[in-house]
Amino acid sequence: MANTDSKIQGLLETNRKFAEAWKMPATMEQMRAMAIQSGGGLIILTCLDPRCVPEQFFGPDSRAAVIRNAGGRASKDVITSITVLRSLANAAAVLVIHHTDCGMVHLTDDEIRKDAKARTPDAADEVDATESYGCIDAADFEETIKVDVEALRSSKVLAGVEIRGLALDTETGLVRELEV
Repeated sequence: MANTDSKIQGLLETNRKFAEAWKMPATMEQMRAMAIQSGGGLIILTCLDPRCVPEQFFGPDSRAAVIRNAGGRASKDVITSITVLRSLANAAAVLVIHHTDCGMVHLTDDEIRKDAKARTPDAADEVDATESYGCIDAADFEETIKVDVEALRSSKVLAGVEIRGLALDTETGLVRELEV
């Protein structure tokens, strides 16, 4: 617990320094107007891995909403978030970005279930009720991107949203688009 507290205190100190140079960004109304005026906002769906930060590999001015989850997978909650962002900022396009050496290739759904039950035995029913945790087979890395692009494209609520798939190579930092 003390180690966690030290990390949190370090984050708060870093934030205090950050806040000293803070300049008020555009308001949500202003951002909505800009997104609508530009033809629609951009959403990036990617992994929560700290090596996979779009503001780093696309630059801080990419002006995209970022949805991050384990593996950057196209889950039901992602579709809900995209639907909200479509209403809020006229989201017109989604980039699905997975990356090499993702933690999700180092686990299986069964390993996650076993670990979760060992840590929280009282949650066994909840663990078993989760259909998939979204683990990825390293050999099918590009195929997984295509599966997620197709899952979003097949969602009726996202009709009219352009959805494309990209792969980030964590060794080189290069992002390339896949044909889907």
